[in-house]
Amino acid sequence: MNKQLFGLAIGAAVFLTGCIATSIHPFYTSKDVVFEPGLLGQWTNTEANQRWAFQRAGAEAYHLIYLSEEGKTNLATAHLFKLNGQSFLDFVSAEPECEVLPPPAPSHFLLRMTQLAPSVKLALLNHDWLKNSLEKDPKLLRHALVGDKPDDTRVVLTGETPELQQFLRAHLETAQAWQDPFELKRASAR
Repeated sequence: MNKQLFGLAIGAAVFLTGCIATSIHPFYTSKDVVFEPGLLGQWTNTEANQRWAFQRAGAEAYHLIYLSEEGKTNLATAHLFKLNGQSFLDFVSAEPECEVLPPPAPSHFLLRMTQLAPSVKLALLNHDWLKNSLEKDPKLLRHALVGDKPDDTRVVLTGETPELQQFLRAHLETAQAWQDPFELKRASAR
């Protein structure tokens, strides 16, 4: 994965699954977006030695500064949105470095927020489940498989936002569709 996939894909993907599904289109529409002030501030994932800092970016978005366990800092823009009462965060890299022409397509990735307080609990879409589901039924959701080796391919969703949302709604209660949540705890003031 390259830096346009938000550096280490927030590290959680590697920590939890080794791979992450991305989308070329956002998972949200403007009418789905909400802003939750409780997300602002400094957070830590002590299991993976990661630091997350959410700052306000305009009326309805967040800047995320992410410090990985390797000490690398990555920037993303995040939108919190709701589908069927369930909260999600859509991340896209805020680092528009372009060393190649044409510039790479933006990549969105999704985390499901299962809890906001007193800690934040986030779950990734299960890449292996998604890949297996799409192999069984390629028409389930528009996608591409990217990678040179069959055991080293990842799913890139190419469906537009309404199609992505329809798929998410259909699998909100599918237990296998979501990784176990990881937890961010509010960082203590230093």
